[in-house]
Amino acid sequence: MPKIIFDTSIATTNLGDHIIMDAVNQIVNELFTDDFVINIPTHFSIHPLDLPALRKYDTALVGGTNLLKNNTFGKPQWKVAMKDLLALRHKVVLLGVGWWQYQDKPVSLYSKWMYKALFSKRYLHAVRDNYTLQKLAEIGIKNVINTGCPTVWGLDEPHLSQINPRKRDTVVTTVTDYLRDPERDRLLLETLKRNYRDVYVWIQGSKDRAYIESLTSDVQYIAPKLSAFDTFLEKESCEYVGTRLHAGIRALQKRRKALIIGIDNRAIEMRNDIGLNVLERQRIDLLEEKIHEEMSVKLYLNTGAIQRWKTQF
Repeated sequence: MPKIIFDTSIATTNLGDHIIMDAVNQIVNELFTDDFVINIPTHFSIHPLDLPALRKYDTALVGGTNLLKNNTFGKPQWKVAMKDLLALRHKVVLLGVGWWQYQDKPVSLYSKWMYKALFSKRYLHAVRDNYTLQKLAEIGIKNVINTGCPTVWGLDEPHLSQINPRKRDTVVTTVTDYLRDPERDRLLLETLKRNYRDVYVWIQGSKDRAYIESLTSDVQYIAPKLSAFDTFLEKESCEYVGTRLHAGIRALQKRRKALIIGIDNRAIEMRNDIGLNVLERQRIDLLEEKIHEEMSVKLYLNTGAIQRWKTQF
């Protein structure tokens, strides 16, 4: 049967979405070899005239980003609406999806109703962390397991054992324009410039460069393309220290040491759940000490949950 993939990388201003969808597409290709698959953007609403054609698709997978939130009105991460239930009712299956930031308020009645109407009752949903698992349980969605983000599913012990734990002379970093802390972000960049021979910045978000230029100078830039970042990681003897979570995970995928500066719930929860190397930005004064440590990488992946999710189809 044909499948739908809700694709966060279409028309995104955050190249981290491409890292996520790269992992999602690999998993989809592995599981649905003989099925026809179409990719639909999460950043745009589905046109009403397209809904009848989507009814023939039996499953709609949503891949590994922070699409879920307490209140889907206002600025929804995922532009899905009541009209879409004509084609999507109980067809949506989560693949490593997470919750948008820590949110103390209860989930709105509309969001609760929408998620329950969209999400499959037949299949298990894979979420990124225990926080998301708990948020869904609070609204009565219990067919959920914590598999971690799909970007880390391939980071097993044989892969991670190939990462050199010793400090390199070259570092690649990132900042996050939409969660700014100029004082600490400037300290991050200045600390890296003091402790590495070469400091490169990858531009993951469309407004990152302007923010970096307001903080420091004398850094080198990697083009805002995932292919450019991949080439740098593959060819340069380097390591990663920065605020962008999925840039750090990409470094691990390319067998480079990574220390992620945690600025929101995503990195913090992944540290708590699987042991990702994360230093909270509030503790940036410890960075100089951390980067001189030999930092081995060991992730505690729930391979049983991953296999349960994969084998249900």
